[in-house]
Amino acid sequence: MNKKQFLDTYRKVSRLSTPSKTENKPEQKETYSSQKPLYRSPEDERLIKDLHFAKFQKNLENLHKNEELKLLIEKTEWDENDIQSLLKSLR
Repeated sequence: MNKKQFLDTYRKVSRLSTPSKTENKPEQKETYSSQKPLYRSPEDERLIKDLHFAKFQKNLENLHKNEELKLLIEKTEWDENDIQSLLKSLR
């Protein structure tokens, strides 16, 4: 996943949380207009999204380097210990 796809996902989630323009229900307009903005400024929004993307990239890189996880994925039969080691490596 590249940075552009990551930011597009943010935009899609933002569109889902906002009311559509075709809705004319007064009680919904009031609830959406009374909400505080999610970010204080466009710069804050950019910094927070960059931070989340960097965390995602770091986690992805750690998963690719994790030899235990690679061995677990290649296994056909898993037991309870394998599941526990998988959960441990994902934390």
